[in-house]
Amino acid sequence: MGLYFKARKVDLEMGDGLHVLLNNELTEKEGIKEGQKVLISYRDIELYVDVIQTDTKVAKDEIGLSFEIWSRYSIPNGDRVYVSMFGRPDSIDYIKKKLMGSKLSKDEIYVITKEISERKIRDIEVAYFMACFFNPGFDDSEVVDIAQGMAHAGDILDFKNSGKNSDMKGAFVVDKHSIGGIPAKGVTPLLVPIISAAGLLIPNTSTRAITSPAGTSDILETVMPIALSNEKVVEVVKKTNGCMIWGGALKLAPADDVMISVEKALHVQSYNKLVASIVAKKIAMGIDKILIDIPYGPSAKVKSPEDAEMLSEKFIKIFDSVGIESFPYTRFVMGPDGRGIGPVLEMRDILHVLERNSERPHGLERTALEMTGKLLEISGKSAEGRGYDTAYGFVESGRALEKFWEIAFEQGAKKRVKAADMKPGN
Repeated sequence: MGLYFKARKVDLEMGDGLHVLLNNELTEKEGIKEGQKVLISYRDIELYVDVIQTDTKVAKDEIGLSFEIWSRYSIPNGDRVYVSMFGRPDSIDYIKKKLMGSKLSKDEIYVITKEISERKIRDIEVAYFMACFFNPGFDDSEVVDIAQGMAHAGDILDFKNSGKNSDMKGAFVVDKHSIGGIPAKGVTPLLVPIISAAGLLIPNTSTRAITSPAGTSDILETVMPIALSNEKVVEVVKKTNGCMIWGGALKLAPADDVMISVEKALHVQSYNKLVASIVAKKIAMGIDKILIDIPYGPSAKVKSPEDAEMLSEKFIKIFDSVGIESFPYTRFVMGPDGRGIGPVLEMRDILHVLERNSERPHGLERTALEMTGKLLEISGKSAEGRGYDTAYGFVESGRALEKFWEIAFEQGAKKRVKAADMKPGN
């Protein structure tokens, strides 16, 4: 069943999700309910959207397109848009099956992750799926399937074997990822320039804040663009060996981005979901080896050394199941790594370290160099036990600072700034 409507851009910004306005008289006649999902089609564009009913905003033969639609997709006013109603998504039945305590098959999980990525089910239904991570819970094989399902519902980047990047064939792709939750971070923006300067490929993606004042992406965005296309990411890595980007701008594991938006509202995240999310993004980025930072302590996501050890074993097992070698790095934390809290002040800490400023936070520097050194050792770029000294040499010589700005300019930065320039409100 389907109908044609004339497109009309409306002044409606909803934030999350895609929404359309339909006239009340029309929806009552066709049996369309408020909040119902429908599929709109225009040329090669197909979008699953939520219906909002209205008496006044659109006529019976019009469909109102929210800001989130017309700002991203080229659908001119007045052009005909096809709207089709569809039956109950299969994923809802599979989510119900899991809520009732049954194990899901790989195919069922793939349907769920695909339909979440397509926004075919509503946030409330996604929230029920998220609740399954807590009760009844997923076993390890299901976590592997969720990670792979999320990854394969989006794009997969290949930095080693694509014809376009023939000079990167056989290259070694590494990464570092923190489970987050600690304010005043800054390890990744220090680690990536050193690793890339050492000759390893490190296409690093990070997230915006979920449970802390600023995520790594929020911090980096104060000095460089972080929302890049797939093609631009490959170009940057080809030229510099690394990148520092926001994963949400790419079509990588899109189901995970939807789930994160639901998690953020609930302000909860299970360990299994955390593992599946990170593994999915690393599958999509073609990573070979990864260092996982697992801070634990009273103010961290992970509270005890026992939980940190359990999570470490989980990462090793799930990553191994998808062909990625992982190296958990557990550490006890009592407070922030650096001095500043928030994007600007945390970026200032990072630049202080790279610029060798006397005001640099030595705790952050030590933590970053220890992790970088470990990654250099497991990647064969430093002798065992000498990684810290090797990493320190890159920072002390200024090579890390130059590589940081080389990557920043390739990502689109317009000017080079110093730590002294980083002031709140500027």
